[in-house]
Amino acid sequence: MQEREVGFLELLQHNPVYRRLWIGLSISMLGEWFNTVALFVLIYTLTGSEMGIGLLFVIRMFSLAIPQIFTGMLADRFSRKRLMIWANLLSAGAVLLLLLVDDASEVWLVYVISSVLMVLHAVFIPAENASIPNITEDNELLTANALNSGTWSAALCLGASVGGFVVAAYGVEIAFVVNAISFLLAAFMYSTIDIPQEPYVPKPGGIWANTAGTIADGFRIIFSTPPVRRIITAKALWSVFGGGLVYMLVLVGDDMGIGSFAAGIGVLFAARGLGTGLGPILARYAFTDRSRWPFWLGWLVSTCGLAYVTIGWLEWSLWIAALVTLGHAASGANWVLSTVLLQERSEDAWRGRVFSTDFLLMTLLNGFSTLAASLLLEYTDMTLREGIQIFAILQVLSGIVWIAIVMPGEKKFLAMKNEEKTAQN
Repeated sequence: MQEREVGFLELLQHNPVYRRLWIGLSISMLGEWFNTVALFVLIYTLTGSEMGIGLLFVIRMFSLAIPQIFTGMLADRFSRKRLMIWANLLSAGAVLLLLLVDDASEVWLVYVISSVLMVLHAVFIPAENASIPNITEDNELLTANALNSGTWSAALCLGASVGGFVVAAYGVEIAFVVNAISFLLAAFMYSTIDIPQEPYVPKPGGIWANTAGTIADGFRIIFSTPPVRRIITAKALWSVFGGGLVYMLVLVGDDMGIGSFAAGIGVLFAARGLGTGLGPILARYAFTDRSRWPFWLGWLVSTCGLAYVTIGWLEWSLWIAALVTLGHAASGANWVLSTVLLQERSEDAWRGRVFSTDFLLMTLLNGFSTLAASLLLEYTDMTLREGIQIFAILQVLSGIVWIAIVMPGEKKFLAMKNEEKTAQN
């Protein structure tokens, strides 16, 4: 019989190591969303171009994606705690450099610093994800992932909404200072915890001699393990069209007629954060039968697409924030269910590489999706409304296709696992 999943407050009360990790994450994520809104506004102010915002999206996504080939290996080979600390310290220094930008001729510096911040994020994410199973019990894992996702969403909701109005009132500089302070505080919290980790046993030779082999081994393990490969594709599926939809959501913020561009972004991203926060929490209580989780992964992607289809048809006012919330509640539920499945199906020795591959696919697809949307809007007669409708309809169809292709393999896998449990009992 499966052990009872602990509650959120129970987890925070009885697991002090996770509690400190969570506090650090909460602080840094709140600051990051202040920074994100400020970056959108700064780029639009400097370039006056929607393509400029699209380029920022693409640079951020590719800068997050490409290093994932290597950073998962780092999370397996080196101390995950130290990786998280240094990623935050260096991020604090990088974000303060944005205060030097005060002219359109320096827009290149914004893109460079944004790229550096994403590279450091690429180091942090696999280390953090791979650490969660190391500091939680089996009956805490789902709750910890749901809480992490909910916290990210709450930070998005609060950071984007408050940050949007703060930036509109006081300028982008205050957002960069807040973000730098948040990184420093998070690094301090990570320094106070101990993260157990299985020792890495390197192959003969130095680090550079066997790095390529180590990475190749990771990909070989992942793609030769169908249960892991299927879940990775489920996590990546939303990004195929979702990246373009989120980019276009930023542009919708300028057309809502609620004041400044920053305020519009803040409202819609707050709704996005509310949805992605509610989704994992609701999923924890609604999807109690784990054998059905793979089935729901595809339908949740389609549900997000349906919400955006509706947004594409309605007048753009504050009311569409409710649909943004619904759509991203579905994507948030998809994320937490697939993350737990991926953690459960990955061995600790190569879990970091699994998650680096996962994020590599998601961020690459996000980048290509955003690039496609920005080029279509810039160089064709396609309107913003038409772009949202097309990308949303394709997202609905992608979820349905994934279910049709993947579910037969999942049914066989689950039947095999049930037979193994029966034999053990």
